[in-house]
Amino acid sequence: MSSTPRFFAPPGAWGDGLVTLPPGESHHAVKVLRLKPGDELCILDGSGRLARCSVERFSRDGLVATVRGVESQPRPRPAIAVYQGASKGAKLDDVVERVGELGAAEFWAFDSSRSMVRWTPDKLERMSDRWRARARSAAKVSGNAWVTEVGGALGWNELTTKLAGERTAVVLWEQASELLRPHLPRDPDRVALVVGPEGGLSHAEAEELAAAGARLVSLGPRILRTENAAVVAGAAIAWHYGLIG
Repeated sequence: MSSTPRFFAPPGAWGDGLVTLPPGESHHAVKVLRLKPGDELCILDGSGRLARCSVERFSRDGLVATVRGVESQPRPRPAIAVYQGASKGAKLDDVVERVGELGAAEFWAFDSSRSMVRWTPDKLERMSDRWRARARSAAKVSGNAWVTEVGGALGWNELTTKLAGERTAVVLWEQASELLRPHLPRDPDRVALVVGPEGGLSHAEAEELAAAGARLVSLGPRILRTENAAVVAGAAIAWHYGLIG
């Protein structure tokens, strides 16, 4: 199915042997790729189901495909949750897309004292919708049947509360004296990765996260841009546990 065009349809769009693509996906299939009845396509539901299909017909609701075979992909383990500091421009869009291709389970943005951007509720809602679209696109590109769940943005207190509930949490901090790998346990169900904004985390913030149970770690002597650090660390964690490589 690697060369077959891939599309996303939520679980509610799946019926008895048929799948109806949502409007945006249908438009791409019909108007851009010009698929016609009988053409093959691959459809994922974001929750582990990847189906080999063929175009059945076109309806008012969208392209209807017949399911020819289904592959169920287990959820990658450990699940990797990325907590990314708020950043300017399209940097977070790129992070969502790249960690999505790696198979990250969750993505959260968070606010901190050195964040160079503040979001209004309306803007955050628009950005979250865009991140979800990027996550779906990343799954389709990578062939991952699990779509990264986008959780929106957290305030600082919300972040520390969530990290207190994580059994394994690592925080990239440029002043950390210990490396990432020794703090990755042998067989966890989940790893939370925290990456600060462009201005980094303050000393007080780093101490707060450590007090919540997270480990302060470094990737080594080089300082990476925030949007690159999340991807490099995510890839290192995925490689360490055999999810890639």
